[in-house]
Amino acid sequence: MKKMRGTYMVEFAISASVLLMLVFGCIEMCRGSYTLASLQEGTRRGARLATVCPLNDPAIASAVNFMSNPGFTNANVQINYLDANGASLGINPTFSSVYYVQVSVVNYTIPLAIPGLSAIITSPSYAVTLPSQSLGLSNTGVTTPC
Repeated sequence: MKKMRGTYMVEFAISASVLLMLVFGCIEMCRGSYTLASLQEGTRRGARLATVCPLNDPAIASAVNFMSNPGFTNANVQINYLDANGASLGINPTFSSVYYVQVSVVNYTIPLAIPGLSAIITSPSYAVTLPSQSLGLSNTGVTTPC
């Protein structure tokens, strides 16, 4: 029995490392799915805000990242103003030609901190399209900022 004293410690080290990797993997996968859900909700919020804010207002892009996801920048947000047929109006649309607003999240990666692995989840592109409303223009014809 004296020769087997260290065997228990080796077995524990192997089984504990596998168990901890599984636990941290579960935690990180839950965090990753939560981040994806927050991006989807942020896209919906950004699209809703884009329908009532002035054209290309910077508050729209910041509303998408309401959960302060790490590594997320305004470059991950695309805002498209669409005409009645759903075609993009480009970077400088006119107020009267906008019928729909589309906000999308693109090119966002989520780094996972799983011990022993350096995994990265690439977010799918989320897009929400809503009919335009006031676009920041009040009844008096004055543009109100968000």
